[in-house]
Amino acid sequence: MDRLVDAIVEDFGNGYASFGHSELMGRVVGLLLCAHRPMTLEDISHELHVSKSPVNQICKRLEELQLIRKAWVKGERKFHYQIVDNVFLQASINLSRLNEGNLQIAERHLATVARRLQEAEGEEKERLRLICKRFIEMREFYHHLLRSYRNFIEEWQVARNQLPDVDTYLKQYRL
Repeated sequence: MDRLVDAIVEDFGNGYASFGHSELMGRVVGLLLCAHRPMTLEDISHELHVSKSPVNQICKRLEELQLIRKAWVKGERKFHYQIVDNVFLQASINLSRLNEGNLQIAERHLATVARRLQEAEGEEKERLRLICKRFIEMREFYHHLLRSYRNFIEEWQVARNQLPDVDTYLKQYRL
């Protein structure tokens, strides 16, 4: 790899690690973002200087998350992987699914706490009122966040289709 690709791969590794994911997962994504052709597990392992087994597991997980896909390469029998089109949107959708899970947790527990609050008395009632207040806030927070995600995704799909080609973009932003 050249220095630029090394820097991108390392930044993606660190970025994924900061979100609690495997550093190797981020490095694979960074490498495939920079790849000009689909890569085999052996190619990825060689470039990242790691054994094939963890790369295989990471690629399966990234494929499940729909961030990479298998690609057919004429004349070859090995699996090849490449980054999916619109990978950043897919990553955002994956994050949105996690937030949907948080909303479901809030709704499930809010209903239970609310029922118990109606029957409670004294200190127990105050304790449950505080818990109820927190789950109301959690539910409303994730409800608003998910609405914002849906709006953002719609806006992004329009904006993505209006992106200029590379040369125009570089001239426009003087890069």
